[in-house]
Amino acid sequence: MRVYGIAIFEVNKDLDVAILDLENSGLHKLEYMEIDPELAAYLDMAEEEFSNTLGKYRTIKDYVFEYENERLVLIRFFMHGKRVNKVLLVSLRAGTLRGIVRRLEGVGWSRLFMFEIKKLMRSVKYTDH
Repeated sequence: MRVYGIAIFEVNKDLDVAILDLENSGLHKLEYMEIDPELAAYLDMAEEEFSNTLGKYRTIKDYVFEYENERLVLIRFFMHGKRVNKVLLVSLRAGTLRGIVRRLEGVGWSRLFMFEIKKLMRSVKYTDH
């Protein structure tokens, strides 16, 4: 697997409200799927790369969410107490984050950063001369 997108938001909401916002944006929390070390490594790498934007927090919580057709989105909440201050989203499939980001901005999440690799369609034209 590879990282195809990263988004960072400033949220300042309770954890339950932040999860509800994500679910209302089309994501579904996978209760049965734990963050294994291989998946957590993607979040760790993104956190290290964007540590200046994310800052320092006492508590982090990691979750795996699913979007549409089995598109996994890894999410790390950066918290003070029970308040989620910042959220890191890591997408493992191209073209996943754009729609999610728009919906989250619509419910008041403030985007600090977004990067996404876009899948390009290549058309091949055959001519018979």
